[in-house]
Amino acid sequence: MLKLENYQDVINKCSHCGNCQATCPVYLEDLLESHVARNRLNLINQVMILKTMPSSSRFKEILDRCLLCTNCTQTCSSKVPVDEIIIAARAEMGKSTLGGLKSFVVSKMLQQRGLTGLMGKAGSLVQKMGVAAREMPQLASKSFDKFYSGTIPAEGEQRGRVAYFVGCGTNFLYPDTGIATVKVLTRNGWEVVIPPGQVCCGIPAIAEGDLAAAREMVATNLKLFDLENVEAVITDCTSCGMMIKEKFSKLLDAEDPLQEKAQALAGKIYEVTDFLQQKGLTDTPAALNASFTYHVPCHRGWSPTVVDAPRELLGTLPGAQLQELRDPEKCCGAAGTFFMEHRELSESIRSHRLEQIEASEAQTVITQCPVCRFYLAAGLKSQQVTHPVILLAQAYENSSQQ
Repeated sequence: MLKLENYQDVINKCSHCGNCQATCPVYLEDLLESHVARNRLNLINQVMILKTMPSSSRFKEILDRCLLCTNCTQTCSSKVPVDEIIIAARAEMGKSTLGGLKSFVVSKMLQQRGLTGLMGKAGSLVQKMGVAAREMPQLASKSFDKFYSGTIPAEGEQRGRVAYFVGCGTNFLYPDTGIATVKVLTRNGWEVVIPPGQVCCGIPAIAEGDLAAAREMVATNLKLFDLENVEAVITDCTSCGMMIKEKFSKLLDAEDPLQEKAQALAGKIYEVTDFLQQKGLTDTPAALNASFTYHVPCHRGWSPTVVDAPRELLGTLPGAQLQELRDPEKCCGAAGTFFMEHRELSESIRSHRLEQIEASEAQTVITQCPVCRFYLAAGLKSQQVTHPVILLAQAYENSSQQ
C-alpha cells in the first residue's frame, strides 16, 4: 500500500545524481533547489519519517508544488518512485489542494457517473476562485455513456474482444475521443465491451492524498471487468493507463481479494493507439491528409511503446505530415487540478509548450491526455488539439467518402 513508512529505505537509495533536476518542470521554471525531487525526498524523510525537523507552511508548499508528472521517477537512476512517496506524504498530512472543491468533486462526482450537474457546480466554484472560464474544460452536451454502453460488435470478421475503460475526461468532456475509439476498434475487427457502472480511475484522488476515496474507486472498477473473456482492456487516456498499470495494485492490501484481479488488469491494459499499432490495422485508411504535431503526455512511463505509437500509427498514412516539436515530452503545466491553484506557474510552464507548437505550424496537435488537450487548446489561437485516434477515425471517414 502507499504508506510513507514503507518508503524510508527507498528514499535512502537516492544518489543525488541530478537527473531529476534536469527534468522537473517546476524547477526549470523557478530554479529553486528545494523543488527538485532529491530535496523533496530529503525533507519528507527529515520532517515526516525521522522527525528531526519540524513541519512548516513552507514544507507543505514544497509538497504542494509538485505536478506529479513522474518525469523524475522516469529518469531516476536509482529507480526511486518519487511520485508515490509524495502521494503517501500528502495522504499522511491530510493534504487538500482545493479544500471544499476537492471534497465536492473527488468525493462526489468522481465516484459516480452521469452527475454532470455536479460538474457544472464545480466549474462555477472554480471560476469564483479566479480561474477564467476559458481556462476550464467545458462539459460536453452529451456524455459518452449516452452514446455507447454494453457490447458493440466488430465490423466484418471478428479478430477478438476487448473491454474499454472510459476515463472521466472522455465521458464528460471529450466523448468524441470515446466515439472514435469504438469506431476504430470495431472497424478493425474488435468487439468492444463497455462495462456499465465505471467510475473514475482514482488519479485525482491520490493526487490530493485521498487514498480512501481512490481505493473505493479501484474496488468498484475492478469488480466490473470480466478479464477472462477479453484479450485486452483499452483506455484512451495515458493517466488512466498509468493508474491502472502501476497504482491499482499498490492501493490495495497484499491480502485483498481484489489484488489478483488488479495485477491481471495491469497485464492487459493498453492505450488505444498503442494497441492498434501492435495488433495492426486490418483496414488501412486511404489518406490522412493532415499536418500534425505531437505533445507527448507526461504519464507515459507505464508502457515502453505508448510514446511512439501515434507516430507509427499515423505517420505512415498517405498525406500525413508529422512536424515534431523540439521537446515533444515537455510538460504542459496543467497536471490535473494543479493549474487551478498555481495559475502563474502553470501558465509559465505552458507558455514554452505553446511557443513550440505555434512554431511547428502544424494544423493539429495530438495528445493522449484530456487534461493536456483542454489546457493547450485554451492557450492556442488557431491550432486545434485532439486525440490521435480521432485523426485516425477522420481518415476512415475520408476514405469512405472517396
